[in-house]
Amino acid sequence: MRVISGPSSSETEGSDVAALDVTALIDRARHNDGAAFRALFQGHVGGVHRIVYRMVGPVPDLDDLVQTVFVEAFRSLPAFRGEALFSTWLARIAVRVTMRSVRRRQPRAVMLDDESEPHDHAGPERTVAAREGLAVLDRLLAELRPKRRAAFVLHVLEGYSMEEVGAILNATPAAIKVRVHDARRFIEKRCRRDPRLFDLLTAGVAP
Repeated sequence: MRVISGPSSSETEGSDVAALDVTALIDRARHNDGAAFRALFQGHVGGVHRIVYRMVGPVPDLDDLVQTVFVEAFRSLPAFRGEALFSTWLARIAVRVTMRSVRRRQPRAVMLDDESEPHDHAGPERTVAAREGLAVLDRLLAELRPKRRAAFVLHVLEGYSMEEVGAILNATPAAIKVRVHDARRFIEKRCRRDPRLFDLLTAGVAP
């Protein structure tokens, strides 16, 4: 079974010109330029929202968690050295914020209301099968251990390399490879147990 992967992390900020634009915005934001703050937020909120959603599911405080990511990021801008893409640095903060949230919250029932789903999946043309597929993916992700879930989300769904995920999660690429493998094996086992899950999951993640 192959779960579709997201765009590679190198594509999240576009071309070299776009990367230069992000660097300029960061420099301006460090000097309390409100317009630069807004531009950075608007340019990256979709990706952050998607990661947070895939880490915690459609919880009521999803948007609050996204806001917390950006608050922490903007407070930490002086510490950003540019050794990684800004989007990768944001992903690290998003995972840290969501992992704190996961540790605090009790096991949850999966919500089938799609109002809190990632912005990228919204649209009136979505079929019932696709919505159900996304719900299945959410349920399967919720059953994974947090570290496996984070590695799977970042590598398989968001397209980060093993090395990038290792940097984000403070783990070796070898450890990330094991976590992703274990997550894949768990999802495949669940789909073999109930073939309907595979059909729904494919409908939910196929382009």
